[in-house]
Amino acid sequence: MSATNDTIVAIATAAGEAGLAVVRLSGPGALDVARRLAGPRVLPAGDVRSHLARAATLRDGPGGEVLDHGLVLPMLAPRSYTGEDVVEFHCHGGAFCARRVVRACCEAGARPAGPGEFTRRAFLGGRLSLDQAEAVADLIHAEDELAGRAALRQLRGGLRRDVEAIERPLLDLLARLEGGLEFEGEDAAAVALPREVLLAVLDAALAALSALLADAGAARRVREGVQVVLLGAPNAGKSSLFNALLAQERALVDAEPGTTRDVVSARLRHGGVVFVLHDTAGLRADGGRVEALGMARAREAAATADIVLLLRDLVAPQGEAAVAGDGVTVVKVATKADLADAARCAAARADGCVVTSARDGAGLDELRAALLAAAGGERLREVAELGHAFNERQRYRLVAARDELASLRGEVALRAAPDEVAAGLLAGILAELGEVTGRVFSEHLLGEVFARFCVGK
Repeated sequence: MSATNDTIVAIATAAGEAGLAVVRLSGPGALDVARRLAGPRVLPAGDVRSHLARAATLRDGPGGEVLDHGLVLPMLAPRSYTGEDVVEFHCHGGAFCARRVVRACCEAGARPAGPGEFTRRAFLGGRLSLDQAEAVADLIHAEDELAGRAALRQLRGGLRRDVEAIERPLLDLLARLEGGLEFEGEDAAAVALPREVLLAVLDAALAALSALLADAGAARRVREGVQVVLLGAPNAGKSSLFNALLAQERALVDAEPGTTRDVVSARLRHGGVVFVLHDTAGLRADGGRVEALGMARAREAAATADIVLLLRDLVAPQGEAAVAGDGVTVVKVATKADLADAARCAAARADGCVVTSARDGAGLDELRAALLAAAGGERLREVAELGHAFNERQRYRLVAARDELASLRGEVALRAAPDEVAAGLLAGILAELGEVTGRVFSEHLLGEVFARFCVGK
């Protein structure tokens, strides 16, 4: 694989006030462009020391206007992020100096980089696999330790190694199948693979893929957070509990039933796990048109949640709301313990409820612990450590490969697939797996992947 032939430039640090701004150049002309700004004494022709930063006065061309005083850091191919010649200018922070340096680089022959173009070149230059490139974006967007740790593990090759371990025996099997197709008659019969060999390889790959996909649910929770929906009758204390868990006033609380009309969401970090809490409209048989719309959204949220907190008012019981959605973990919560007598609290505990009070904080630690247990916190950490927090694109390809592999395995077992058919199907399965790591890719695929990157990365 090879990168493109032009030189690109962009500000690689976030916009806004800061102590430092980094302008990054990459491409075959990076040294020539940088030399026009820093001068030949800093970047002598034919004698540039890689990975050695030097102080420089940056000018708008030889003898031109001073743009900034900073550091120039050359990183020569192939020992750079992109695999090309890279030069970074470490300027004073803020937009003024960095923008002037970028403008001068463009006037010297570079062009502005597109979103993710540096990482795209790292992929095309063989420095990163495609899943590792996606992990770079995940690391940039990570909001918590668990997501960041998962991205780092994937960047170090966690997912790639597991996918390649599945691919290797399948690639060997494909080579043997295709090699056997070159023979005819008795020779073909002599080199034909026994069905039990075919089945053994397919079974092992199918088991490995299934095991990998068993992490899909945990992977989504690591990447997006554990979705928690508070559900219950009007005035069951959903908004009060929502605010108490967050330790801030996010949802409107009022004694009037039906105060909450829409889904209100916020993120709670506990035990290294991110929970996305959703306060919803109270569920009841009657109510106005707008309230009915809110209740519909509450049911939709509950249907796709990871966890539903099913609230019960200890003071004015109204029955429990129905919970929709297969695979949803339900945690029963009794509210307003500060207003209820001991008998009602004891009865609620006997029924499996976590008894809470948003007013005095009673039971909140127990509820947070129940959330962590329901989320499978230890399992989430295991998936993060393995680097298996794959995204929806990767999951889709793995599922497609598994399903096609299961179909091929069935046909082989029934002796319904001649070797040439099996080889064709196996090639398709390997193409699906190849799109996970980028062993197989198209310009359309790269466009989709790198569109979510920021400029400068």
